[in-house]
Amino acid sequence: MAAIAMTTLPCAIALSVPSFSADAQQHAGHVSDSAVTASAEAAAFVAAARAGSERYRDRNAAIAAGFRRLGRDFPSMGEHWAHPGKVIAGRFEVGDPAMLTYASIDGKPVLLGVVYAIPLGPGEHPPVIPGGPSPWHEHNGTVDEESFLPEHGGDHVETPTGTRLAILHVWTLLPNPAGPFAAENWALPFARLRLEPPMAFSEAAARTLALASGSEEFYSNLLEGALPNGGSGDWRAALTEAAAGAAAVVASRGTAGSFSPTELEALEKAWSVFIAALARENAAVARRLEGSKVAKSVHHHLSRSTIQH
Repeated sequence: MAAIAMTTLPCAIALSVPSFSADAQQHAGHVSDSAVTASAEAAAFVAAARAGSERYRDRNAAIAAGFRRLGRDFPSMGEHWAHPGKVIAGRFEVGDPAMLTYASIDGKPVLLGVVYAIPLGPGEHPPVIPGGPSPWHEHNGTVDEESFLPEHGGDHVETPTGTRLAILHVWTLLPNPAGPFAAENWALPFARLRLEPPMAFSEAAARTLALASGSEEFYSNLLEGALPNGGSGDWRAALTEAAAGAAAVVASRGTAGSFSPTELEALEKAWSVFIAALARENAAVARRLEGSKVAKSVHHHLSRSTIQH
């Protein structure tokens, strides 16, 4: 069974995160006392995770400590850097994460958050954290297989069997519109370009925007391995066209102000055209890539989403 060494989370810990927007504050009065308590406990958890990973802001310090890069640079998660010894040990200590996430911003590696990784045996469940067990997801495939999930992370198995790895993402320095424990953070494509996310945006728009900061290679490599013989040139042309469209939107708007509805629509359309071309090539692969949440909106309830300093 995985050993648990849960650090105490004092209520006095102050979490430096962006303040809630005016709309969120208006609704705060309708939140139940239990929800407020859970929110405070979650904030304390994130604060402890942030404090524990402070020493790894310099990636060289993480490398010196034994962390090594694992897998791809994900458009919505960045790079995963794992410490093999910590993963194998299977300890859950908030101030001592087994993995870290980084992204290159302005040509420099920037720490985004931490990842807890705990091996689980048959019948075992991950530790309970503020908000319940739902933030955890489980991996049991190869890195390439896991990277092709529509969403990086899935539901828990009520009756777990076999050996698997429980994963918990915590976004300590880059606020996540979906919450600090959501595996994917679609504010990241905006952060890579030093742009402020709008109050609400579709995942499709964010995916297209990611193409303007290097994710075209990610999708190309992923699809070449998933399609028989790499597929035809149609999906590649559509992907390149979508990347060009994203670059054009970024170039025309500058860095000031929020995205306009027209700009977001242009990004969404570019992704839908690419998915349509991929579907003509292989409908099953297109469905896997698109997932069920691509067309849904991401509601940005934070007043700002810049990386915390």
